[in-house]
Amino acid sequence: MSFTHLLEDGRLAQGSAPPLGVRMPFDTVVLAAVEYQPVLPGYDVLRVPLDDGPPPDALTRAAIRDGARAIAREVRIGRRVLVTCWQGRNRSGVLAGLALVELGVPGLQAATLIRLLRDGLSNPHFLRMVVRSSAHG
Repeated sequence: MSFTHLLEDGRLAQGSAPPLGVRMPFDTVVLAAVEYQPVLPGYDVLRVPLDDGPPPDALTRAAIRDGARAIAREVRIGRRVLVTCWQGRNRSGVLAGLALVELGVPGLQAATLIRLLRDGLSNPHFLRMVVRSSAHG
């Protein structure tokens, strides 16, 4: 498992699927890979199971935005959050990117950060969601 801190204070990170039984320095783990939804004792777990293939439909886009808002709420109250998917690139990228937007980072800047640090958001549908987003829409 690898992860990258997206905020300097370490409260938001993005990474690949977390291994079972290994303690990580986070309070909340977000599981975004539809194919990897294990029980993770010792963490608060937020489940936003996503597919990395087809364009997300309206219901999926709403779930992504709701998940990003929940992640941002966790970060705001001082919790350390790890957003994961299988490789830690696309599904975790869209959630982490939109959470950054909720925290005040412009969409293009959030997408650029994830692309640089995680080689993420290669899924054009998820990239577009982050780039075109704003905290108020």
